[in-house]
Amino acid sequence: MWLCVDRIEGDTVVLTDEGEKLYRIARADYTALTGREPAESDMLSAEAKGDRILSAAYDEAETAARKEIARKRLNRLFGRA
Repeated sequence: MWLCVDRIEGDTVVLTDEGEKLYRIARADYTALTGREPAESDMLSAEAKGDRILSAAYDEAETAARKEIARKRLNRLFGRA
């Protein structure tokens, strides 16, 4: 499954899945799982059971692809080429 870093609230990282379900994880646990500090809009390939994230890995290619899609959408909305 894909998880996206929605926001960071103090020491808590809030993630959403594709169905818009929210997951909350301590910043330290996020860093331990992924090996990096959280950043908004980062995409993770993850496995979860219930509300618990069992594994997660940062996916650089998926993050870049989704950022490019968002950039193109904004450019279209604002009439930029």
